Amino acid sequence: MGLDYREMDISELDSNIPQGRGMIKWQPFATMPEQYERIAKMIDDQAKCNPPSFDNETLVMLEERLRRSIGEAVILRYWNDGFEIQLECRVEYIDNRTQMVIVSKLAEVLNIEFKNIYEIL
Repeated sequence: MGLDYREMDISELDSNIPQGRGMIKWQPFATMPEQYERIAKMIDDQAKCNPPSFDNETLVMLEERLRRSIGEAVILRYWNDGFEIQLECRVEYIDNRTQMVIVSKLAEVLNIEFKNIYEIL
């Protein structure tokens, strides 16, 4: 008697073999979608950092450097909503009233708060 079931007679095979589920695709079981949203938010919050804080002298130096850079291409490093951003752009204008720096990158115009800028390269 051979051990290979393919060579055995059908009458010798056990007829109580379960069939199984067939070809059912696996899907994740999401019982609480709010939990996944909260976990994603926690992961994002862990990547955030604190805003920069400078003394008056450093702020004056940054402002002077920024004013000299009007019309030139620079690399600005600034903080935005918990994340550090590095942007290669052209400084267009500094609005003294609102403390906003207007920059352009390609055809896009961006407003960046001066207090969030921490490095100009």
